[in-house]
Amino acid sequence: MAIIYSEGLKEQLRAMAAGRGDGIDLDSMDCWVIEGLKDAPAFFRQLNALIPGDSTLYFEGCDLNPEVTRFYEKNRATDAVCVMRDTIFPVPDVFHVAMSPAVIEGLIDMLSRHPVAASLYHAKAYREGKLLFTFHDAFDGSYLYLSDRIPEDNIRAFSSSLSATYRREPNVNKRDPEQLRQFLRMLENPHMLRVNWPWWKKALLFWKR
Repeated sequence: MAIIYSEGLKEQLRAMAAGRGDGIDLDSMDCWVIEGLKDAPAFFRQLNALIPGDSTLYFEGCDLNPEVTRFYEKNRATDAVCVMRDTIFPVPDVFHVAMSPAVIEGLIDMLSRHPVAASLYHAKAYREGKLLFTFHDAFDGSYLYLSDRIPEDNIRAFSSSLSATYRREPNVNKRDPEQLRQFLRMLENPHMLRVNWPWWKKALLFWKR
């Protein structure tokens, strides 16, 4: 199994470094950052105050609950675009879901009955081919990064309703293919893994922040 896992990981690193898994990402010079978001049902309950109601939601995960998967499939967006994939290995299940009041209520219901990890791992949203936010390791203490196209009034109201804090900072949320190639070199040269273990372990499996 270890050999299969290693070869599968190497294959995905080569693919990602070559551009497979690429797609839209936050492209504004600056971005909003919200921290302190841990209540998934409350997040989706307030989402309409943050982004337009005709946005598309993107979910990424592995071994999701079958009920959740069926829900995503039932509400699959018909105008999906390629979105930057966050998980390198194992290859995740990816869903583009058309946002609507019924979908939001369905998400709230499922997240009140299933663990977050069984419903999603990474969450994003986009509209008109532009990414609105990216939430890596959603609700696990990570930050929510948002395009600076979203008005500060929206950010402020959303953060306040969830007792979260926000700030503005330069957007450094960009994929560097050279880092992927460096990870691959480490796998192919095991002595490098021992030297760099504390640094690469989490980043290798979960690409971004």
